[in-house]
Amino acid sequence: MNDQLLDLARDVMGSPTVYLVVLAIAALDGVLPMFPSEVALLVSGAFAATGTPNIGLLILAASAGATTGDQVSYRIGRHAGRPFLRKFPAGTKRHRAIRWGAGVLERRGPVIIVISRFLPGMRTITTLTAGAVGVTPRTFTTFDLAGALLWGTSGALLGYFGGNTFQESPLAALAFAIVLVTVIITLGEVSRRLQPTPTAQPAKTEPPPAD
Repeated sequence: MNDQLLDLARDVMGSPTVYLVVLAIAALDGVLPMFPSEVALLVSGAFAATGTPNIGLLILAASAGATTGDQVSYRIGRHAGRPFLRKFPAGTKRHRAIRWGAGVLERRGPVIIVISRFLPGMRTITTLTAGAVGVTPRTFTTFDLAGALLWGTSGALLGYFGGNTFQESPLAALAFAIVLVTVIITLGEVSRRLQPTPTAQPAKTEPPPAD
């Protein structure tokens, strides 16, 4: 059974379509944070240690997919953000949370955009909010590209070095990738829960008119 599973994995990883699969999963994860982009990236990186897929093309595919998904999410926030924000009356908990998020993005937007790419779940919230509160397309695109490239490079290389370490045991390399994903997701969730309670005054930034 294990040999059959590994043979199937090798066939998939040795096919050029693996780049399209990684790109598509990374893009969908930017809009619907239920797709396992970290798993796909780390596992593909682990197999890249054997020569296929190509590590450079894998990084490009993952980064392009992440950027595409983030742009879609940002545009949704930009066009639908104003009516969405109006649903929450001033003084409510959700209104304070949204305005607190707007204030954080106003003060530290570039840093938040880059860091959120490494926090599963938070990346979609950040991109939607960035569009809704009026982060300019140029600013968002510049720093989102940087975050996506860092994410794609670090994830692929983590898998790659893990694959090199366990090159004599493909199952161990696969297990390493899965454990690493679990650790990353857990750290992201802990970081999210440790965020301070939004008590700041509402930011003055207003969503721009729809393009």
